[in-house]
Amino acid sequence: MSTEMLKDYQCIDFKKLLLLKGKSIGLKDEETHILLLMMTLGDLGVRPIYPQKIAEFSSLSVKEIDDIMIRLVDKHYLDRINLKIDFKPLEKLLLGMKVEKKEEVNLVEIFEDAFGRTMSIMDIEYINQFKRTGYDDEMIVSALREAVKSNALSFRYIERVLENWAHSKNYIKKYQEEEPEVSEEVRNYNWWEND
Repeated sequence: MSTEMLKDYQCIDFKKLLLLKGKSIGLKDEETHILLLMMTLGDLGVRPIYPQKIAEFSSLSVKEIDDIMIRLVDKHYLDRINLKIDFKPLEKLLLGMKVEKKEEVNLVEIFEDAFGRTMSIMDIEYINQFKRTGYDDEMIVSALREAVKSNALSFRYIERVLENWAHSKNYIKKYQEEEPEVSEEVRNYNWWEND
């Protein structure tokens, strides 16, 4: 029986596994506490899960919870995919399976290339705010590309694009970087052979 099937039938209690194996996979107590709260809120159907909501059930401050959540994503215990928290990396770690590391994206460098200048502290704070809100790197880069295409390079515009995608659920793979489809005839055209 596959792990996914066991999980679907609720044969694996990841909360108990987290309590018993949290230390051995490198989690601190407060990280384990926040993960347990996040899992419980997710089971109760609370969406989206954000620091202010978690703070209602924790003695930690919103800032501390926010820092912990960012750290959990940075350390690859969690993934953020289109504003949703994905526990699969944590579940794989708890089951002793190998977790595929996502390629790190340097958002500041990408924004500097697009804007043609060095990012100020305020600009970097905007980027951090996008991350704190729950947008994944791929979505942020796609919104930046949309701003470049529209010739509207401003953080407010990028923020509006992200909000629009989040509210209308319009963000789909078509906004992600894809090679434009080129027919085989065009791709294999030998222009130097024409007389």
